[in-house]
Amino acid sequence: MDTLSLDVSQRIIQRKKVSSLRKEGITPLHLYGRGISSSSLQAKTSDVARIVNLAGHNIPVTISHSDSNEQSLAFVGEVQYDPSSDEILHVDFLRVDTSQPMKRDVPIYLTGESPAVRISRGLLSQGIQFLSVECLPLETPERIEIDISVLEEIDASIRVRDYLPSSGIKILSDPQDLIARVSAPRAARPARGDADDDSIDVSTETEPTAATEEPQE
Repeated sequence: MDTLSLDVSQRIIQRKKVSSLRKEGITPLHLYGRGISSSSLQAKTSDVARIVNLAGHNIPVTISHSDSNEQSLAFVGEVQYDPSSDEILHVDFLRVDTSQPMKRDVPIYLTGESPAVRISRGLLSQGIQFLSVECLPLETPERIEIDISVLEEIDASIRVRDYLPSSGIKILSDPQDLIARVSAPRAARPARGDADDDSIDVSTETEPTAATEEPQE
């Protein structure tokens, strides 16, 4: 897996005084991880915004320390935004050991076309939005694509147990969890209360929440 790179430097300014950094185009950062001391860092706001947009939460980022020439591999953790301007205020990075498996929530994307939808006018709905996996950091998939062309009939469904992961990836989600299903058209649906309620509208999406500790500015 390719990694992105972010140049950072040690941050001396702390707490409420970091607002002065933001005015200069600098974003405060926080690097933490198991077995290491937390570090207060900073980087150019434009570089940070690019990394957050490109990396999401599942693409590793090489943190290059200009003060010591050291490098750390990390994932984007919690990102704090200004509620009025949507400007990035602070970013946490989770440092990882490339030799140790870790747990991540990977977003699910439905691909292809369901014959039950195209021909029978069925209604496609998506259940879970993420798969919980365990794998080495550099083997973490950016996304998991589920081909819905196998949904050929009304009431056909895909569950976690039907997904075969790549080598080195262990699925932690419940095998019975629903990923996608095609229901009968509204006119052909049974009376309200008789329908199966184990799915939600496919348009409902949420962002994965990375495990982070309280940001330290």
